Amino acid sequence: MNGFVTMVKTNLKLLLRNKGYLALVLLLPILSAGLLSLQLGGEVSMKDDTSYVVQTIEDRADSITSIENTKLMVKLYDNSNTETSDYLAQELAGSGLFRVFRYNQEVVDLSTARQESIDGAGKSNIGAVVYIPKDFEADLLAGGTGKLSLLEIKSDGRNALLNSNVNTYLNFIMKATETTGYDKTALDAMLSELKESKLNKKIEAVEIGNSLTLTSQQNHQSTRIGYSIAVLTMGFLFCGVFIADIIVRERNNQVYNRIFLSKASILNYVLSKMAMILLTVGIQTTILAMATPLLVSTDFGIPFPSYLFLVFGLGLCISTLSVVIGTLVGNTMNATYAVFAIWIVSNIMAGLYFPITSAAQWWVKASLLIPQRWVIVASEMLMTGETGVYAMYGLIVGCYLLILMAGTSIGIMVGKKDY
Repeated sequence: MNGFVTMVKTNLKLLLRNKGYLALVLLLPILSAGLLSLQLGGEVSMKDDTSYVVQTIEDRADSITSIENTKLMVKLYDNSNTETSDYLAQELAGSGLFRVFRYNQEVVDLSTARQESIDGAGKSNIGAVVYIPKDFEADLLAGGTGKLSLLEIKSDGRNALLNSNVNTYLNFIMKATETTGYDKTALDAMLSELKESKLNKKIEAVEIGNSLTLTSQQNHQSTRIGYSIAVLTMGFLFCGVFIADIIVRERNNQVYNRIFLSKASILNYVLSKMAMILLTVGIQTTILAMATPLLVSTDFGIPFPSYLFLVFGLGLCISTLSVVIGTLVGNTMNATYAVFAIWIVSNIMAGLYFPITSAAQWWVKASLLIPQRWVIVASEMLMTGETGVYAMYGLIVGCYLLILMAGTSIGIMVGKKDY
């Protein structure tokens, strides 16, 4: 045991003298924490099938050229800008049949809206226009029909579907108005409650094979975690190279001979290197834990302690892998090239930069061999309320470490000179 403590102290002194090691340990966790603050947009994306919202435009003269093959592009002049008009717009967008672009910055008369629609027909992909007059809500509260207008910009069979949906939602609003006794406050409260219940609805855990369907917000949070993990992985890998460099130098300088002649076992030697990995990962995780609350909000989809747990487990796996590679390669420069290549390929394979749920099955299955992928899987399971996440992740990390520790022992045995 004395030999073990001595080796740990000696290795720690060597690492702390290395400026490159200190830079990786201190700076990359801080950079990783900063990436958790990335704002990836709160509006709906073209490929988002879980949440549809109205997209507001600031300048009504802007040409809307978004490419959409399945949804009819609808421009909505919301001159009323009230709870009832907003409810109608949200219902149209939330139906999944139309992509709604709303202009509500100022009042536009019907003739101007019609002329702008004609002028912009060849400059945008808008297929129809819904015109809501200023007195829309007042007319409904007076028992009227709202007096809104639909303008067909392009010959498209989906315009009939738009007309049908507008009439359906309008009839519902008229019945709601009647039910609430034509009282504006009661009507607004009813429509607001209906909107909130729909907009805040989350798909918690819909199993599709080995993947989970997440809400738009959860997808953004998962992506932010992926970017953060990508930076941390670089730190874990290259810190492992520094530890492996100690092993290589000890082998080349025949320190092995002196260590093993002192009756220190190979097990003690391997455990001393694992202790350095543990200390390094612990320091990096601690810095991340201190930096994150100072730089960003810790509300990114999963409990912050859970995120630190996932990071710590990943660090143990990645750093140990790096030590194994460095020990087997036997050359620090070659080991650096190898871990850099592993960093790039593994991050792509694990889906840290883009989702791989739609990738080929062989890719999805192969990604499960990569530790970073399990961080994303565990994060998404925590977001959707799955149980047994910690036990699953702990078992995965344990399996990785057993295999990699065996690899480290083999590397040391192969490189050990006679003594």
